[in-house]
Amino acid sequence: MRKKWKVAILLLAVISLLGGCFGEKPALEELDSEGKGKIKVLYYDEGSFYSDYGNNFNVKYPNIEFEVINTGTIYQDMQENGTSYEEEYLKFIEKHKPDVIMTGSDSFEKLAQEGKLYNLDTVIEQENFDLDGYMPGLVEMLRERGGGSLYGLAPYFSASIVYYNADLFREHQIDPPRNQMSWKELLELSSRFAGLGSGDDRIYGLSDEFGHADRMLFHVASNSSLRVFDAKGEKVTFNTDGWKEAMELTAKAIRGKAVYTVSLEPEKENTMYFWQTEQFFKGKVAMMFGSGWLISDLRNRPKHDSDIQDINWDFVTAPVDPAAPEESAFTVLDSIYAIAADSPNKRAAWEFVKFVNGPEMAKAASRSFRGQLPTRMDAMKEVDGKSTEAFYMLRPKASGGSVWGGSNVNLPDGFHMAFSNIIIKELKAMVENGKSAEEAVAAIETEGNAALQQAREAAKAKEQAGKK
Repeated sequence: MRKKWKVAILLLAVISLLGGCFGEKPALEELDSEGKGKIKVLYYDEGSFYSDYGNNFNVKYPNIEFEVINTGTIYQDMQENGTSYEEEYLKFIEKHKPDVIMTGSDSFEKLAQEGKLYNLDTVIEQENFDLDGYMPGLVEMLRERGGGSLYGLAPYFSASIVYYNADLFREHQIDPPRNQMSWKELLELSSRFAGLGSGDDRIYGLSDEFGHADRMLFHVASNSSLRVFDAKGEKVTFNTDGWKEAMELTAKAIRGKAVYTVSLEPEKENTMYFWQTEQFFKGKVAMMFGSGWLISDLRNRPKHDSDIQDINWDFVTAPVDPAAPEESAFTVLDSIYAIAADSPNKRAAWEFVKFVNGPEMAKAASRSFRGQLPTRMDAMKEVDGKSTEAFYMLRPKASGGSVWGGSNVNLPDGFHMAFSNIIIKELKAMVENGKSAEEAVAAIETEGNAALQQAREAAKAKEQAGKK
């Protein structure tokens, strides 16, 4: 018996050695000896693709050719067919059969669930591709969207934060904002500036980067994962306790002069939106809630505007939901890169996805920072001498996203503006005339559904007229 065991152990050892000698079968076949390949890639347009990725990639892989599929036509198809972006996007993929798919979170999840994406787990494991350097929660969220497997990687993200004028807080002996405040806490802090100054020299505590009342409301609502539409995206559901609370918080802050807004008047069609940073630069707004893209304005505007002075600014995280203080509803993956499951060029496609998500591109992005941040944390430790910790310390919220819902929601032309004006009208009634939140949310739901129906009928009539 002992002899048999010795023989068995010897055989196992030989098998193990043989496995080590020959190596396990690669997940993907290697490129040919000349490194040639050709891949179809979804991107916004060809020029931007080569500027952002293609030129750098071809330095390393000069024999891999690209065919860039312009995604801009998807929006035109939406308008012509009266469909949602997701519907047209999925049809677009079926039509063009790209090897590398650039997608958003909602479409990524649907494509993964339908088996349209290649599972990256095996090739990542075989090639020891580094996943540890990514920001907290990123890989976990992508796996969750992929049902436990990793079907794509995201090289960049966008995040909104709270900027503040440190000198203004010091001057008025008010403690500056801190990381992971709730919206209620932030609005209470902003109220401490109410009553300081008067007339044109009044100081406000907080502003949205565009200064619009409805946007501030939607920011407050995002933390509680509130949505304008029902789960199917068919009707407005606004008459809820969550929306009532958000309306009360926002109206109270505006009424008390804690929050600066451009106006409470309805907006006109084709209204142009501009950053409202001037009040912040002039010391008339203590805090500003906005995206990372604002840093370019804070950097450059004093250089080109003689009326603007450099200010001592800093930033903290966006407000969080107290029930989930480690997550942010304002951290968004800009683009996820995946490989089509039926792609005949998976190896070349993987080399591209790996390159785009690698440390070299992350480092390059940090040197030309404009607003997007590399998802690899070590690539960008500071910006203008300020720590980037506030951008990276919160995980993307699993149920995050716009109050307008996911890509399954089809917003017909004209509805967005009409609904925003309904919101502004009801906020104005609460601020100036004492209308209750209960009455306001009920009116918004009723009028919102009427506006939605009207916009859908107009879109349908336009579609039918186009077919004649």
